[in-house]
Amino acid sequence: PYYGHKNTAQLCGCFITHLFACPEYPPTSLGSNTKLPHFIAYALHRMKLHSSMTFALLALLQQLKARFPTARGSLGHRLFISAFMIASKVICNDTYSNKLWSIVGQGMFQLREINQMERKMCQYLDWELNVELLTLKEFEAMVCKDFAGPGPYPTYVLQTISK
Repeated sequence: PYYGHKNTAQLCGCFITHLFACPEYPPTSLGSNTKLPHFIAYALHRMKLHSSMTFALLALLQQLKARFPTARGSLGHRLFISAFMIASKVICNDTYSNKLWSIVGQGMFQLREINQMERKMCQYLDWELNVELLTLKEFEAMVCKDFAGPGPYPTYVLQTISK
């Protein structure tokens, strides 16, 4: 179920559920029972993007939490796919279509919802979507160290690039 991405998928799942206090499983109303780390592993496998993308998306989620400290997530899957989509579009020259992102979402999200998720995430982040390379490297090292074990887990403050 991890497609060779077990450690990264579990780390991401742990980070997201800690940060936004969201459940690992989606509500039954979505018609999916895919655990968040399995959902993440499939997305990583399907998109075949550089591993730095994973930490860029986590940094975006950290920035989102910093902007809205009391925010809680009802669905980590939505947070993950939104941030992954945006990070890939900001970093990569050749990006994937939102239709493909809806496929990567394993049928949990219709194209219209994917479009809305992207738009809302960008608005919530006030379109500050870049993460400095040095900040990203430091953030990656901290997350890998701090989220390797069972917890307790810290919350980070990242510097953002102002418009």
